[in-house]
Amino acid sequence: MNFLNLVIIGAVLIGASKAASVASAVSGDNCTIADTYQSISCSFRMMDFGEKIQELDVEDKSEMKEFKRSCAALENCFTSLSHCKPFNDPATKKAFEMVKTYCGTVTFLVENFKECDDKLQARNSTCYNDWDPFVEDVKLAEKKEKDEACKNFFGKDQCLQKEVVELCGQKQWEGLRDTLVSLNNDIVKQCDFKNVA
Repeated sequence: MNFLNLVIIGAVLIGASKAASVASAVSGDNCTIADTYQSISCSFRMMDFGEKIQELDVEDKSEMKEFKRSCAALENCFTSLSHCKPFNDPATKKAFEMVKTYCGTVTFLVENFKECDDKLQARNSTCYNDWDPFVEDVKLAEKKEKDEACKNFFGKDQCLQKEVVELCGQKQWEGLRDTLVSLNNDIVKQCDFKNVA
């Protein structure tokens, strides 16, 4: 599996981005008229982001530059409007947190892990080629399937850790592990990794 294929996870965010239509709720509650207009802009920005990530070409530098600009703009939206009560709504906070996690994941994989990914692909190992951490929802419904998937989240017998450390170093492994655990915890919610070291 190619790490850059994780971009598909973006489809999960489309529902969240459409659910985060906060503009209609912003009125009063420490919000100014300017905040209301900004929230409308942010809602459109969030919906646009949700649609564009489906077709993001991580190999295209101009698309990645625009992706990062969108991530920063959405982060700014949440930060600048966080004093408004509707932006403290659990669903809105969750949607923005998912976007932040997704942006961080894609950025890490494309900018920080690309060289290691290339080395892993060149090695053509069974561990890396068979590795697929995210299981279909249908399989996750069955406890046995879910337990097996979580046990092998980093490859059969955690083989991915050994390969990444061997080819790319401990720091790259820790970055990958932390990024994937965050993606799992904040967006996919497949496994319980509260005690992963």
